[in-house]
Amino acid sequence: MEAAPGRRGPAALWRRRSHREWLFWGLAWLVVLAIALHAAWRAREATVAHDLERLQGQAQAVELHLVRQLQAIGDALLSVRQLVSDQERPVSPQLKLLADAMPGVGALQITDHRGRVLAASRLELAGHDASQRDYFIAARDGGNPGALYLSPPFRTVLNNFTAVLSRAIRHPDGSFAGVVSASLDPDYFEIVLRAVLYAPDARASIVHGNGTIIVSSPLREARPGTSLDVAGSMFRQHMESGREQSLLQGRVVGRDEHRMMAMRTVAPSPLQLDQPLVVRMSRLSDAVLAPWWSEARNELLLLLLAMAISGAWLRWHQGRRQLQETTERDAARAERESARRLEFGLRGADLGLWEWNLADDTFSVNARGLEMLGYPPSEEPLRAEFWHGLLHADDIAETDQAIAAHLRGETPSYRLEHRYRHRAGHWIWVLTHAMVMQRSTRGRPLRVVGTHLDISERKRSQLELERMNAQLAALSLTDGLTGVANRRQFDQTLMLEWARGLRSGRPLALLMLDVDHFKRYNDHMGHPEGDACLRAVAQVLSACVRQPVEKLMRYGGEEFAVLLVDADAHVGARVAQRCLDGVAQARLPHPDSPLGPWVSLSVGVASLVPQAELLHEQLVLAADAALYRAKQHGRARYEIATQDDALRRVTGMQPLMP
Repeated sequence: MEAAPGRRGPAALWRRRSHREWLFWGLAWLVVLAIALHAAWRAREATVAHDLERLQGQAQAVELHLVRQLQAIGDALLSVRQLVSDQERPVSPQLKLLADAMPGVGALQITDHRGRVLAASRLELAGHDASQRDYFIAARDGGNPGALYLSPPFRTVLNNFTAVLSRAIRHPDGSFAGVVSASLDPDYFEIVLRAVLYAPDARASIVHGNGTIIVSSPLREARPGTSLDVAGSMFRQHMESGREQSLLQGRVVGRDEHRMMAMRTVAPSPLQLDQPLVVRMSRLSDAVLAPWWSEARNELLLLLLAMAISGAWLRWHQGRRQLQETTERDAARAERESARRLEFGLRGADLGLWEWNLADDTFSVNARGLEMLGYPPSEEPLRAEFWHGLLHADDIAETDQAIAAHLRGETPSYRLEHRYRHRAGHWIWVLTHAMVMQRSTRGRPLRVVGTHLDISERKRSQLELERMNAQLAALSLTDGLTGVANRRQFDQTLMLEWARGLRSGRPLALLMLDVDHFKRYNDHMGHPEGDACLRAVAQVLSACVRQPVEKLMRYGGEEFAVLLVDADAHVGARVAQRCLDGVAQARLPHPDSPLGPWVSLSVGVASLVPQAELLHEQLVLAADAALYRAKQHGRARYEIATQDDALRRVTGMQPLMP
């Protein structure tokens, strides 16, 4: 009874120590997480600041370009005004030359004091009444002769949406004489804005001082004519601030988007603009912060992984007192593995049994295993290098790969067929089946047990069967009479080359060759002599074609075919003439031919570029039609298929003349 508290004391002490370790572990990770959160937030602020700065830089680049364009337009309007003062009638060609020289200008025009267009760079504007346009009214009613007036954006008579810059023309006495104006080219400025978009979500626009969009990029996001001067908008915040530049973040009014935005007011003082322009650059906040979010998630996952690993290690460290139980379990597992090894060996009693000791890299092989390779029984272990050296060179890579995968624990066992060199010098086929029987506490393999089965006889039978199958396959594609490829191989080859031509766009040519008056040959000489004649013709044609791009095949009866890869009709004609010359030079007798004493051929040549809307049979029909004409025109010649032949529908073959 008195010993009980003593027995409980160490357990309670162990629990208190364990609790203290877990408490310290938790506090340490709270500090680490707080530091990581602080660092992540600072990284977020840096990301936002960097992108706002970049937006500001892009907006400034557009502003600088816009200022240069405004200055050029302002100077151009002064020049045109002087032109009006120096000449009685303004000249439209001069305005066109000036407008063409300035990429940011859509059109230049001069109106009289009543608003009628006197001259313009675009002929369709001449005579137009502009008296009700804002740019005319502002210049007419403005009292500053040096001012440059910027009209609100509107849709012009040319059906484009733009804004117009105008200056008043005054008589020497100061009275109003008319207006010289220039319209901005929205397409040009859209290209300028597109050039500064550095991200898919970036948006840029040029806005009139009253909040109306003049041009934007991309167009689908903010249509020209849209007003941004609404309550709560970032545009109104910028304009009300009175600052030349603003960096803002917020939700876009009327759109479910949160954006970061840079705005710059463009109003160069030397130009005396009556209304400013505003350059606006923005990006989606989510897109800007996406890389930060990804990095933050990865860091959080790493922290959680490290937290889990450290917790697992602490738990393992606290459970080290259970090592004795683990050792006992390992011993029991080793006994079970020994029993499995015995069972494995008994099942393979008629096989070669071997054991690989990885500790000293030696093999122990039973008598049957050594006898299989021509070696006498031995009690001495064999070195692994000796055993590995018996492998056939072609089998080493596959064998090593299978063994390595099994030793890493990726497979429950490995089973493969390979060759060993017999002591007598020949090779035997062996079926190996093996598995790891013992591993260390860390999972390192210690012993591998396996069997060998001599399968040489089975392999020889298998190889002989494969050889016979290959021979039968070759015979099925060869014409038994002539020894050249048969009709079956012709069909397969034509479909294969047609499909290849569809991919490559290269032409195919086909020659259809027919022995002239062969029926008369058979009737006069007899069928055995006819067969001999066909064999002789096939032998001559085989010598005429050039493999592998020219493929000779027997199409049927006394008809042969030559398929030419990557060849047009001109190449086909040359090959046809080569075949005609070869048969003529062979001087094969034809006692009953009305053409002469020797065997001759008629040849039809066709060529097509394979296309999806054509069928490969149309190539055969075209060549067959050309062959038919060759026979009609006297035989012993070739004819080339026409375009009409190539477009014939696949409804049947043209019968050949006998």
